[in-house]
Amino acid sequence: MGVLDTVLASFEKAKWQIVARESIFGGNSVNPTRVDLARGKQRFALLAYAWKVTGEGRGRSGNNYRIQTTRSHEGDLLMESGRQTVGFGLDADREVIVAFDGWTKRATGRSSSVHIERATLDAAATDGYVEQEPRWDSRAAVTYGHGEELLAWISNQSATRMAAVQPLHCQISEDRAKVIADLWNSAPAAWLRRGDRLVLANREGSALLDRAVWQVLDIEVRTVTKEGRNPRRTVTFTCRRYGRVTTDHEATFLAGLTKRATT
Repeated sequence: MGVLDTVLASFEKAKWQIVARESIFGGNSVNPTRVDLARGKQRFALLAYAWKVTGEGRGRSGNNYRIQTTRSHEGDLLMESGRQTVGFGLDADREVIVAFDGWTKRATGRSSSVHIERATLDAAATDGYVEQEPRWDSRAAVTYGHGEELLAWISNQSATRMAAVQPLHCQISEDRAKVIADLWNSAPAAWLRRGDRLVLANREGSALLDRAVWQVLDIEVRTVTKEGRNPRRTVTFTCRRYGRVTTDHEATFLAGLTKRATT
């Protein structure tokens, strides 16, 4: 039984019906696969990638784990209108399934890794369900009998998101803003989608650069190459003014909205 077969069997145990399953590239390739689930009037439309959970690769210290996101197609993880892209990993030894948000990890490279803490896998094996923080780059892990909780986590990924972005550059004009950030060094930036909201924070993530709350209208990701350095990905957010931060306790407000300073 393949990884995706095991994931779908977990959903079937929770009384969900697999009404459609279609590999985009056909043949033996499951990455990605369109999956439609139904239970009564409830529906899920997923674009699923599935891999095994393995030990950390060469050059990584510690005893944590990873999902190496190798795939047959070029470019980023695929997105389709009306579907959620979700990555699944299978730890067969613990009988644990891990899920991550495909949108957040879409631009990580053809053979990059999604890292999972050993404590996350151990806790899932013991408790049945656990989430790994931070929320803007989270993982959910369940045992085979807890597919319902995993689908609830997937459903929650559709909620409107808000994060603090540490910009490389921003241009504000009346009710519009254009914000450019490093896709990974301003880590919550990769989590944000069209319709989500952002605030602008300083490099340390401890203070606001602007007291507006901005709604994302459009997103553009670019690859930037500088001589002698590895290519970087930047993201440009086109935004409209949505609201205003009223609290004077900026550091408290920003806690959890940003995590990592630019380097």
